[in-house]
Order: sequence, then structure tokens, then C-alpha cells
Amino acid sequence: MPILIRFLVAVFLLTTPLFALADEAGQYETAISTGINYRQQGNLALSADLLTQARRFANTDGQRMRATGELGATLLQARQLDRADASLKEAYAFFSGIERARYALDLGNLAMLNKRLKEAQRYYDEAFQLAANNTLIHVSAGLNLARMAPEPEKLDKLGALFQEIGSIGNAPSRIPLYLNLADQAQKIGQAQKLGNRALSLTYESLARARQLLANAPASRLHVEALDALAQLYEEQDRKVDALLLTQQAASVAHSLAPGSVGDLLINIEARLGRLYRATGKDELALAAYQRAVNQIETLRQDIPVEYEDGRSSFRYTLEPIYLGLADLLLQEADKQPESGRTAYLRRAMDTVELNKQSELQDYLGDRCTIETVKGGNEAGVPAETAVLYPIIFRDRIELLLETGDGITRKSTRVSDSVVRGTAMDFASNLRDGNDDYLAQSKQLYDWLFRPFENLMAERGIKTLVVVPDSSLRLIAMGALHDGNRFAIEKFAISTVTGLSMTNTGVPPAQAMKSLIAGAAEFGSVVDKLSPATVGQIFAAEDSTIATNRGLSKKRTVRSVRGLDRSIVSSGGDLTMRANALRKALALPGVGGEINAVSRILPGVSMLNSAFTVDDFRRSAESGAYRIVHIASHGVFGGSANTSYILAYDDVLTMDGLQALLKSDQFRKNPIELLTLSACETAEGDDRSPLGISGAAIKARAKSVLGTLWPVEDTAARKVMEKFYVGITASHLSKAEALRQAQLELIRSKEFVHPFFWAPFVLIGNWL
Repeated sequence: MPILIRFLVAVFLLTTPLFALADEAGQYETAISTGINYRQQGNLALSADLLTQARRFANTDGQRMRATGELGATLLQARQLDRADASLKEAYAFFSGIERARYALDLGNLAMLNKRLKEAQRYYDEAFQLAANNTLIHVSAGLNLARMAPEPEKLDKLGALFQEIGSIGNAPSRIPLYLNLADQAQKIGQAQKLGNRALSLTYESLARARQLLANAPASRLHVEALDALAQLYEEQDRKVDALLLTQQAASVAHSLAPGSVGDLLINIEARLGRLYRATGKDELALAAYQRAVNQIETLRQDIPVEYEDGRSSFRYTLEPIYLGLADLLLQEADKQPESGRTAYLRRAMDTVELNKQSELQDYLGDRCTIETVKGGNEAGVPAETAVLYPIIFRDRIELLLETGDGITRKSTRVSDSVVRGTAMDFASNLRDGNDDYLAQSKQLYDWLFRPFENLMAERGIKTLVVVPDSSLRLIAMGALHDGNRFAIEKFAISTVTGLSMTNTGVPPAQAMKSLIAGAAEFGSVVDKLSPATVGQIFAAEDSTIATNRGLSKKRTVRSVRGLDRSIVSSGGDLTMRANALRKALALPGVGGEINAVSRILPGVSMLNSAFTVDDFRRSAESGAYRIVHIASHGVFGGSANTSYILAYDDVLTMDGLQALLKSDQFRKNPIELLTLSACETAEGDDRSPLGISGAAIKARAKSVLGTLWPVEDTAARKVMEKFYVGITASHLSKAEALRQAQLELIRSKEFVHPFFWAPFVLIGNWL
């Protein structure tokens, strides 16, 4: 990772009040030195507080700018990038020479985090040039430049820097440089199979770091050095050596102050779990994985969402740990007598819930606490209801089914790649309206539902709530087929991201006031659509043409095949671009849907030019709405940043939706249902359905009704009418009302294909 920045940070555990520096001599120096020290320990909240105080205590411009720059470095490490940018640039502009070089390094790191590579290189180059005789700054900048260098040049640059590090007079300063260099050399060896040369440089760098640490007091750097070497040994399948070093790293880490190495302990404990399991010590492995998960839960708010290479920190780092623990708990359940088995199954289910929470946090793009809406029925799963957890492991699907009578476990032997491929193909066939879907539908039914057929029949299950995993989120569960009929013909089916993020309270009996908004045509929003957003809309259309069904009224981008995309995707005549976009984005069926829904639901409706962001906000603040229905273009991509809804005049992001629905009335009376009609998920991205769940959480809604792909206008209107009549006039549960609406289409000749009825998914509260 870039020098001077740690991407995994420790949680702030010190809760005692800050001492009163204002009454002590040397208050500025005390505040700034202590603030820097806390940053190095990972206590970022306390570091920021102290450095903010230091800035107030400054007596000169130089002192104030130093405190500002150090505060920027702390904010950078805490991933508060906008605030860090302002502070660092202020200090960078004030100083010259070596001091300016230091802040140039930090600004380079900031630019790297923001994926601005040219800007990062410019700052690193400047720091490299300004370093003069300061070898520490020179090498720090050189290491960052080496990371950005073309692959064939990296190893030579690192070799030269290795020699330069040895000439730094301050021995402790060499240690993090050697560790950084070792990390880069190791990655080169992995990527290019350079073997001995890269491996030798990695070992030698780690050896130098450990020599310098040999007689020093135990510190975070000791743990980093042991951890890095243990990782190298594990990758080379030297399990015994890796285990010994990991045990040493854990011992040193636990001897240090709480909070100073918490981030490192996550990887250390997880490696202990892997190595113990590989050597047949399952009990020790289970304990190590449990400690790793406990550590994640302690630090979760401070774990960055992405690493420097852009990969999701959840998918590549956290998920394997949660799944490792869940796997061991399930294995341990097999060893228990029947009376003790449920406790382990419950722990496995709870671990899956923690996994789901962390995944949604990762999707939403921050580590702030998910505003859970759990509440209502605390007595467990309601009567005639079952909750199914399919958990995909490398070689099997584990199935946990919870009913009012307890938890039942089944296991289906199939590789994760086969499951993923089948789910993707099935979702694609339905999205495109193909007829060749039945074999995949039956196979998925056999894997997921058939193992519990008899049990659910015996217990009179009428509602099935699924907590889907990874690629299973892409499939319409109601369209799974048992060979005679669809699953939706047997059960009312809902999905939840996790029960811990679901309010299971029964809806109020009184009539629910509604806020209904839609856009059949678009105004000034077309001037605000970036080429990237336009490209995303076209990509969604390209993947969902379904030409074989002749769907002329499909709710998606219009006339896209005959449109000159160069007009709408880039520069050129702005008026021509706007007109072309308006034509392409038009949703003629939305007007009929809004009128139909307004006749059923009491409340306020706004269509086209009445559906502006400001008007929507004013309406939201004026009444306690329990149903919010939005019919407009929306795409949910692989992250919250690539998810949006279009109003008539502007783009509505997830954060924007949250801002619009933040009034006290919504806090006191959560939205019962958020309906996102005409929105869709990105094809083939198994994270995109999380956008529907994320929208519900951002809107503080108990449940959300969305669509997995663009739907046909008439089918959409029929489903919405039948659904809303079901929950208002017939007082059906939301899941049963949606089931009845889908059954009505299945029974018709025109809409029997799952393309028409299957994309509608209810996520969250199903009652």
C-alpha cells in the first residue's frame, strides 16, 4: 500500500474525556505530538480531536499550518477524503521544500484513493524532486512511483530503492519502508511469476525489517513484519512456518494496547483459522475464526470500503472470514447430539446475518451504522411462514430453513461455479423473454426448494421468505418450477437482505396515505445526465431487448436501436442531444399507471413536470405517508454510486432519496412500502439487487417493491392495480397480494411467460 497511509484502521476505544490542554504549558506541542501519536496507533477520532485543538492553540501561521496538515493526514487515514483534501492542500500551499514534499506525498495518496492517477503521479514526482538530501522522503516518493510504474520496470526500481533505504540514518524510519517494499515485491512475484528474484527481494526486505526490530520494544511494526512473513509462507504452502509466525504475531499483538493493532488482528486470526483447519485442528480453527469475526464487528465502522486496487473490501477480505466461521459451525453441528445441534445452527445463521449487514454497508459505500428497521414480532418466525437461508460454499449449497418449530438443515452438493452459471443463465433468459428457461428453473428448484418440500407441506407453510446469497439474488424465486407449476403458485414469496435488517411488525389497520410520483416524460434532467449515466441506461437497454417476444411496449429506453448514440453520449449540439434523450427516455405507460394507482390509494400524486425534486421534498414534508410509489427510470448497479432514479428535473441518488425523506414524520412513522416501478437492476451483477434493499434502508422503508428488469407497460399496470387492491381492500399481506397479482398474469394467455410477472420482487417486511 502507498507509504504513510494504512487502509485498515483501528477503532477508537478510549472513551475518557480529553485532558484540558488549555491550562498546561506547551499546549500546542503536546496536542500536536499526542495527536500524531494517536494517528500512528490507529485512534483516528482522538487524533483528529487533538490536532483540531492544536490548530486552535497555534501562535504562528507556521504552527497553524502544521496542525492543519497533520489533521489532513489523519482525515486521509480515516477516509474522510473531502475534508482531508482541503486541509492538505492548505498546508501544501503554505510550505516549501521538505515540508511541502511531505504534504505532496499525502496528496498523492489522496489522489490514488480517488483513482486520479495522473494527479497522484504529479504529486509523487514533485515530492521526489523536492526531497533533495532527505532520503526518507526520496524513498517514500520512489516507492509510490514504483507502484505506478509499468510492470517490466517495477522490480528494477524496487531493487534500487532497497539499496537506498539502507543509507537512511534513522534506523526506525527504515522499517515501514522495508515492509512497503516487501509488499510490492511479493505482489510482483504473484502476478508475473518472477520467482527467485522477486521472492529474494521480499525475503531480504522482511529480514532487514525484523533485524531492526530485534532489540526494540514490542510495537505495531513488529506485528506487521511477522504478519507479512507469515502471509508469504502461507502462500508458499509452508503451513508449519506460517502457523508459527502467525502465532507469534498474535502474541505480540495481544500484548499491545487495545486499538493499536486491531485491524491487523483480523487477518492474523483469520489466517490462524485457515492454518488450524488445514492441519486438522478444527476446534482451534473455530475459535480463531470467531475471534476474527468479533474483531471485525468491533472495528467495522473504521474498515475502509475499498482497497487501493478498487476491489470491494467485503468480497475479498471480510466475506471469506464470515463464511469460514459459518462453515466450521455447520461442521461442528454435525458432531453434536440432536439436542445440541440447534445452538450451532443458530450461531451459523447469526454469522450469515453479520455477513449480510457488512455486505450492504459495503454496497452503500460507507461504514456508518446501517439504520436497521428491525422491530415488531420478537417471538420468532410467524405461523405458516418459513425463512430460507441458502449459503453458497465452494463445493455445496447449505440450506437452513427456520420455521416456528426451529431450524432444519439440508445440504446440496454442487460447485459454486455451477450454481453461479445456472443462476446467471436463468436470470438472463427471463430478462430477455426467452422460452429456453425451464431446465434451469427446475434445476434451481431442485437445489433450493425441493429438499424442504415435504417439511413445508407438513407444517402448512404458505409464505416463504428467502435470504438469497450472491448470484441467487439475480433470480426471480417465484419463477422456479417443480415440474408441474411455478413456486409462486405454491407460496407467497418474499426476499430479505437479512432478518436483522427487516422490520417484521404488522402494518397498521387504518388506511395508508400515499405519495405517488412518476415521469412519463423528462425535462431538464436530460441536461444533467453525464455520458457515463447515459451509457449505463443504454447498457441496460442493450441487455434487455427481448426481440423474440415483440415487446413494443416494454418499459425501457425508446427507439434506442435507431438512435445515433454519439448525439446523446458526448458533445455536439446540446439542443439536439436533449431532444434525442427525451425521446429515448419517454415512458408512455407511466401516466396510466400513476392514474390507476391514484384511484386506489388515497394521498398525493405528481406526474411529469409536477415530479420535481423540490416538489417531491415539499410533498414528503407535508404529510405522514405510509406508501411511497415512484414510477420512473432507475438503475441499480454494483454500488450505491452507480444507482439512481430520475425525477423530471434532476437525478435522484440514494443519498438524495434519504435526504428527501428525512422529516420527523418519517422517523416517527416509517414508510410501510416503497415501490420503485420502472427501475431495474444491472444485468449479471449479483450486487445490483442490493440497490433495491439499499433504497429501502435509505428511505427508512419497512419493505420495497421493485423489478429486476424492465417490464411491459400493461403488465406493470395490472400488477400494481391488483397488488394495491390486495393490500388495501382485501387486507392481504404484501407477499400474498403480490402473489395474487402475479397469478392473475400467469392465468392469462398474453402474460403467462415469466418475463411479464416474475421481475416484481418484494424485499423486506412481507406482512
